[in-house]
Amino acid sequence: MDLLSFGHPLYERFLAWQITRSTTKTPEHVAIILKETDLLEPRGMEKLLSALLIFKRFKVELVSIYVDILKADQPVKTELASTLGSSLEESFTDLPSGTGYKVHGLEGEVKSSRQGKDFFVYVSLGFGGRGEITRAVLSILEEVKAGSVRPEEVDEKMLESHLLVKHEPDIMIRSGGQKLSDFLVWQSVYSELYFTDVNWKDVRRIDLLRVIRDFQKRQRRYGK
Repeated sequence: MDLLSFGHPLYERFLAWQITRSTTKTPEHVAIILKETDLLEPRGMEKLLSALLIFKRFKVELVSIYVDILKADQPVKTELASTLGSSLEESFTDLPSGTGYKVHGLEGEVKSSRQGKDFFVYVSLGFGGRGEITRAVLSILEEVKAGSVRPEEVDEKMLESHLLVKHEPDIMIRSGGQKLSDFLVWQSVYSELYFTDVNWKDVRRIDLLRVIRDFQKRQRRYGK
């Protein structure tokens, strides 16, 4: 065993010790941006489940995942979303009891879901933030048209109540050092951003622990 291989487990334990000993809370809501190829890798789903269990272990309550599906013809995107949705539903049966999830398809429709108590996973298969906001606005307009809402009652809180994800992420993770994509556009305005140097298929437990520890060290300003 070389020194690097020997040192990684020690450093992982050190990071875990730092996280649990810190007086700063771990993030309650973590958002992850992936590509469809990340989950189509031979161990893609296994790696995702492992990441979810690590976050749960360190008191994260909600993980929101955006799967950025490639720019292709609609039939191809629909087939990819269907395949990924089925794989996710099958894989999520291995999550601990008390874990809930909701998987949304290309149009924001719910493909599968399960109630949860102490940990929840939200997945969007190609349905981005601009689409989410547009859908919320159209829904409010329908309520105004029906007379159940007066125009002067429409405000930020009402719009937020119509979004699919009601919670703001504490930190958004994008692997591979790429730009952020169209996800939780409204909710992430004050989120911390974290770009990894490696692609998702190469992300290790130690990398996820670094994300949590890095978050604890940051001084959040919430736009101030």
